[in-house]
Amino acid sequence: AARAGFEDTVPAEAVRAHFGRVLREADTRAPLLTGGVSIGRMVPMRLLPFRVICVLGMNDGDFPRREPAAGLNRLTAELGSERRRPGDRSTREDDRFLFLQLFAAAQDVFYVSWQGADPRDGSAREPSVLVSELIAVAAAQHASQSTAAVQLVVQHPLQPFSPEAFGAGDDDGGGMATLEPRRFSYRAHWREAAVAGLAPGREALAPWITAPLEPRGDTEEEADEDGLPIAALRRFLLQPADALLQQRLGLRLDPIEGRGEDVEPLVAPGRGLERSLLQRAVFDALLQGGDEDRICAGLRARAMLAAGASGRRMFAEVREQVAEYVEAFERWRAGAEPRSLQVEATVDGFRVHGQLTDVYPHGIARVRFDEQSGPGAIRAGLDWLLASAGGAGLDLVQFHLVKGAGVGPHVRPALDPCKARDALRRLLQLRGQGLREPLPFAPYSSWDYYQAATGERGSLEKGAAAAAKRWRGAGRGFAEGEGAAFQLALRGRDPFAGDEELVRFADVAMAVFSALEAGEVYSGVDAGALRGLAAVLEDGEGGE
Repeated sequence: AARAGFEDTVPAEAVRAHFGRVLREADTRAPLLTGGVSIGRMVPMRLLPFRVICVLGMNDGDFPRREPAAGLNRLTAELGSERRRPGDRSTREDDRFLFLQLFAAAQDVFYVSWQGADPRDGSAREPSVLVSELIAVAAAQHASQSTAAVQLVVQHPLQPFSPEAFGAGDDDGGGMATLEPRRFSYRAHWREAAVAGLAPGREALAPWITAPLEPRGDTEEEADEDGLPIAALRRFLLQPADALLQQRLGLRLDPIEGRGEDVEPLVAPGRGLERSLLQRAVFDALLQGGDEDRICAGLRARAMLAAGASGRRMFAEVREQVAEYVEAFERWRAGAEPRSLQVEATVDGFRVHGQLTDVYPHGIARVRFDEQSGPGAIRAGLDWLLASAGGAGLDLVQFHLVKGAGVGPHVRPALDPCKARDALRRLLQLRGQGLREPLPFAPYSSWDYYQAATGERGSLEKGAAAAAKRWRGAGRGFAEGEGAAFQLALRGRDPFAGDEELVRFADVAMAVFSALEAGEVYSGVDAGALRGLAAVLEDGEGGE
């Protein structure tokens, strides 16, 4: 700017563009003797000695490179044939020679790494063939070749909190633990928890968070400058264990990838998210009107229906499932159009805000094509509390199956703003608690407890039995307690393993759904009524 005589303010975009262009330029000099640690590409004919040479990413198939397709390349076409002459170039042989040069240039240490496990399913992955050959040659220099080959390779733990990163050894097959001093972790604050299970006399599944964590400076995780979005509170209640592990402890449990979105739907989806999405898409299309053939074509284009007669049968099946909901919803809305509404409420000086969708002049509409569930109650209840606490004065109108009452509309009148703020305050307190210690709350099991405990002939005993069935999956196939996040966060704290744990689970379940369903602050469960029930549930495996 000075050389050009430009005296005005230089825009930040121009500075970013300049340095982005400069830093992306390739350095043809490949400077390696700049002192300290040098990072560069694998350059042939550079026999410079280094104390330590580290070669990264030596995965099978990545190095050495494959020969290019033959096509018009005569050198490639003649590889492996009698027509090949000395001196003909080979990409694969060049890479093999480059690896040998790097090995010869290492003075003290030659370090090679590769990805030993598949990131999706954890299956073993092999190193480059050059690494395998190098290990075999090195092992041949020892009396016990098989033992040497194993000792030359270090398998690092996948997580920074793994006990193996802090001195735990592997079982050598004879019941003795072999230590591996070459393993390490940069996360020193995980050490105490990682080695807790290694101490003599300690149970293998002892709780790893024995006391609430210290409050952080930013006490409200995910809070922005304007306060806390209602979506953050919703995410916590839907997945409290994940929130503790990810937001507070920085731990992320990646699920195994499912099928791709471009897979052709050949059969109607069963229970779950895919079924709900298809039902909602058909419901919305029928509300808008139009020819069924056009609706089918649109759903096929979105890969939600199969082609041909199979897709038409799927559409007819789903249309029959949602027809009653469409009819009831049409009568209720009476031609009104939905809108979005931005709502905010202040609880003890803290602002909670969010955007409500499907708002009609006579209420907030929520549709579920089945009986109500815990996640559905959480989503609808939070919208209802926020609208009431913000003074919107909107009823919650739900369409879902209720035995003896049909699909609705089931109307829940708007709540008094003060009462709604009290209920939100209790939920925010539980969220703060759940971000400092494992909270014994799971949406499906806790909902089953609340429903069975507060029903017409409900009791705490029935509620505990219903929740234990859902948690352990007795006769249902789906066991909520077997989720990876729950097993890790609640390790050693099974909600149904003892009277104290059961009382805490019941307290939190009643507190959450009393606030969401009735707008009430729950005072606490009668511990005496649940005394001894945990042992009965254990003996009966969750049966009534």
